[in-house]
Amino acid sequence: MPHDKRKTAARALAAESGLPYTAARRAAVAARREDRFGGHEFEYEQANDLFRCTECEVYEVQARSADGAIAPCRGLVGYGGDTERVYLLLTVTPAAPYSLAAFLATSVRDTGIGRAPKWSWRDGKLLVESAPGVVDELVRRIERITTDVEGRPVSAVSSVDRLTAEAGRAIIAQNRAAYVAEYGEPA
Repeated sequence: MPHDKRKTAARALAAESGLPYTAARRAAVAARREDRFGGHEFEYEQANDLFRCTECEVYEVQARSADGAIAPCRGLVGYGGDTERVYLLLTVTPAAPYSLAAFLATSVRDTGIGRAPKWSWRDGKLLVESAPGVVDELVRRIERITTDVEGRPVSAVSSVDRLTAEAGRAIIAQNRAAYVAEYGEPA
């Protein structure tokens, strides 16, 4: 991306997310660096000596064209090939233990129609990604997740807010910037 376009994109992200320009620019650079595989999350499979995306289940050799470019990830198989994204912001029940975040993220992932992207957890809220065609079903499943608090079952989330793709990406950028401010740039 040309330098001027990067500055414009960083200014837009700063205006949209409320981040300072420098933090927005760092988040944009990090997002580009992290997305060099087209959104795929490749993991090595020892049985066949290949890398396979944990999201869309395509092998890297199939996703990569002859010129080396990688086709964008279509997301979880349960998304039905839908490349549009919507986000849900889940507010964890205040009485629930802190460890509920990992349980909740795993429960959402286990549905096959949603996932918690990187930088999705902050201040008792979990950001969840899905596709428009399956988001209603995901909300229904999330609302049924319970946890034990003082020996009685309670809903794991106190609210589910629907967000656009832009608003979801802005929250990811804010969460990443907050992480970097507190702990430094990830390795």
